[in-house]
Amino acid sequence: MIASLPMYWRAESADAWFRFWDAVRRAAAQDGHALPKLTPPDALHADLAAHWLAPDLALSQTCGLPFRTVLKDRVEYVATFDFGLKCRPGYYYSQVIAHPDVPPGATSLRLAYSTANSQSGWAAATESPDDGHPPWVASAATLVRTGSHAGSWTTVAEHRADIACIDAVSWRLLKRFDAADRTVRLRGRTNPTPGLPLITAKGTDPEPLRRALRHAMQSLTATDAADMGGLRGLAVLTAHEYNAVPLPPAPDQVAARQ
Repeated sequence: MIASLPMYWRAESADAWFRFWDAVRRAAAQDGHALPKLTPPDALHADLAAHWLAPDLALSQTCGLPFRTVLKDRVEYVATFDFGLKCRPGYYYSQVIAHPDVPPGATSLRLAYSTANSQSGWAAATESPDDGHPPWVASAATLVRTGSHAGSWTTVAEHRADIACIDAVSWRLLKRFDAADRTVRLRGRTNPTPGLPLITAKGTDPEPLRRALRHAMQSLTATDAADMGGLRGLAVLTAHEYNAVPLPPAPDQVAARQ
């Protein structure tokens, strides 16, 4: 069996995640279920999709985009962490950041995106916000792949790109540990969508995991919760909520139209 929680992991928060998982394991053991130790991201299979599809997966966290594409109907949904953002419990959005020298309303921009399989780093930029603003990608003349939210922030801060969409929880962590808000400016936010789902191997009963996760939440200290991105609860959403989010075009398809 293997377990991981790689999506918001940072060196500064590793101990907090280990403490949280230890509490999950203790709660599961009291319920008669054995869980493995937590595997840190640098010890995981380089292909995360292969890790998420492992038949012995006890628990992991994925992104909403692969959950409704490569993982669809091939894993069991468990729950979604709630980070207390200004939206429905278990939902999240992306903060749109810009270099300070980019004026509001500018066009022909360089858009930094993390990866093509990221809901918050790519797909969110292709959706029209509720405020009637066109999709953020509509203002982009150039796409710059960065590989991560931290890479997108650095790319915009160094003005190798003009704007980027960054997962709101990742943005909290970048502000907390990197003072990211001193180098870029917020320009808006994208529509809320279901947050990063917790998953287990196909055919596994998710209820014992939900009980253990809820119990472990009670042991979180305020400092650990903040170091983990503001973790504060657990939400159980539905597959329909995830699958209702439109699939984005691939970056090369967008680039070909520009």
